[in-house]
Amino acid sequence: MFRNKVWEWWEKYSAYIVGPFLMCMGWVTARYIEPHWSNRYTSELSVALWIAGILTVTVDPFVKNRARREATRDIFHHMLGFKLPEIIRDRLQETVEKTKLYREGVVQHIVMSEEGDVVRFTVEMDFEVVNPTQHTLDFEPLLQFEKGECAELKSVIAFGNPDYGKDAKLSLAKGGLAAVEYRGKGVPIPSGDRRKFKYEYEIQFPSSLGFWSPNFALPTIGLSLTIKAPENFIVRATSSDLAAPSGEWKYPTRLWMQGEHLEIVWDKI
Repeated sequence: MFRNKVWEWWEKYSAYIVGPFLMCMGWVTARYIEPHWSNRYTSELSVALWIAGILTVTVDPFVKNRARREATRDIFHHMLGFKLPEIIRDRLQETVEKTKLYREGVVQHIVMSEEGDVVRFTVEMDFEVVNPTQHTLDFEPLLQFEKGECAELKSVIAFGNPDYGKDAKLSLAKGGLAAVEYRGKGVPIPSGDRRKFKYEYEIQFPSSLGFWSPNFALPTIGLSLTIKAPENFIVRATSSDLAAPSGEWKYPTRLWMQGEHLEIVWDKI
């Protein structure tokens, strides 16, 4: 995540570095170069560098931020065909700006087992994280559970990095009163590239609860879900895009945004 923050910081504050640098180059040109090669070109160059530096510091950040916000709002207007309230446009813009990494090809295998009045879910999930930006970005694996789910983290795997996740364990969530989480170290994903990951964990619910709604922590395109349940259970999930054998659900083109969830429901016969 440090790499991501560096790029965000650079995009926001680069003008305050580039501007003074241009002014310094203008001063160097006027102080050391112009006395030895005195002509109108060196004189104009030093003045141009000074002007460019001043404009970069004073005008560029304001124009850039305003242009980006106005362009985003115009895009939403043309896409939707109508104008939304400003508070909604701001939230949409915030979502767009934060959506830099996304997941594809999620394959999730779930085994359900009944232990008295409890249903245990053993979960394996493979997926690829895609970086469509022009910069290398870090992906920080994140798993969060409520304490009542009695979660047990088995493994976190970053393919191509055999040492990753060896000491993976759950700890109290930041800012959460009744949650535990795993936050892994950032894994660099080069521009236009993708990396494969795998999570393995177990959770449990009271059998009488009858549902589980796993949330998506990252925009996700495509999901293949398999659930193996005891014979005395009837299990259903969010309606799939394609017909699949019993116990399987396929969503090859469906998009889940951050915060949306999948529905898994069970009944005992």
